[in-house]
Amino acid sequence: MSKSAQLNPIKLVHGALDEAEGSTTGIILRGVIAPDSLHHLLKDDYQREAQPLTSQWRILDALQKGEPLPDIELGMRGQNFTTREDNFFLKDHVYIVDGLQRVTSAIHFLGTNPGSPVRLGATVHFNTTKEWERKRFHILNTHRLKVSPNVLLRNMREESPAILSLYGLSTNDKAFVLHDRVSWTQRMTKGELLTALTFCKVVGLLHSHKVAGKSNSIEELVPALGKAVEVFGIQAVRENIRVFFNLIDECWGIKSVQYREGAIYMRGMFLYVFARLLADHHDFWQGDDEKRLFVMADLKRKIAQFPIHDPEVVRLSGSGGMARIMLYTLMRDHINSGKRTKRLTPRNSEAMMVVEEDDEDTKAA
Repeated sequence: MSKSAQLNPIKLVHGALDEAEGSTTGIILRGVIAPDSLHHLLKDDYQREAQPLTSQWRILDALQKGEPLPDIELGMRGQNFTTREDNFFLKDHVYIVDGLQRVTSAIHFLGTNPGSPVRLGATVHFNTTKEWERKRFHILNTHRLKVSPNVLLRNMREESPAILSLYGLSTNDKAFVLHDRVSWTQRMTKGELLTALTFCKVVGLLHSHKVAGKSNSIEELVPALGKAVEVFGIQAVRENIRVFFNLIDECWGIKSVQYREGAIYMRGMFLYVFARLLADHHDFWQGDDEKRLFVMADLKRKIAQFPIHDPEVVRLSGSGGMARIMLYTLMRDHINSGKRTKRLTPRNSEAMMVVEEDDEDTKAA
């Protein structure tokens, strides 16, 4: 068997070849997937995970009523196929590029309703690669609210050293306080405290005194993180992230938190403001170039005394817009309180949290 040979060829009935600009070879195949072939379709790690059946009731309802579903998109990593009348047999590995939820729902439906007719149309691209499929997945899903930005960020790790480093830090480094506590999937699971989007935005804001930290989309965020890595160096960025979240753990606790709802300091809004506050003041950075985050013991003690359970702090941490400025002011004034000297030194006389457009992640928090 060749390296890419498909053990069970994927069968498409009523198939026909068509021209398509932008596809890998300029030729695509359209047809209907034979129900027996659904089990043999493959998926790669750029896909979001299959969702619970309870969230796929619309698809299951359409299958029950015999209503047509939108075609899925497939990528065959090769171009080895045979035909018999209008049936096509795809003999190289075939991956789901778009339509994983439709496929899993159809498989479940067939399992509970054997013999029922299931017609799931498909468009097949030939000679695809994982990189091409991943980019195609991104194009198809960027403007769909159904796909989490966390999945799109995870998929960009192969082309962004910055994202790859952040992904590795949170998934592979067991010494990191947020190890396995950042969600890079469609839905957060028990024990996860931050979405990948929040995590990446916090990193951007933490380094915003040297590079642009504002980003309202992942298309802005990823290049900004790349610039941070270029300016600070990858090791410095990773160490700054450790220092930042270790500070939060020492002051208010991360390791013992199981549900982020009870820890307002792990909400996106709170983290954004806190990261920006540190970036805005000379006192938290070491070296002439101020690329190393460092918090003196007296500042750490003062930060730990910030009233995180105060009703106003709780309210502001769950709000957007002008709440950022108000929360920023409360934090800064708390750290400066009781001091005639050694007050925080801002980078300019009007250091203040910029009000950014609220993103979905902040609203969800």
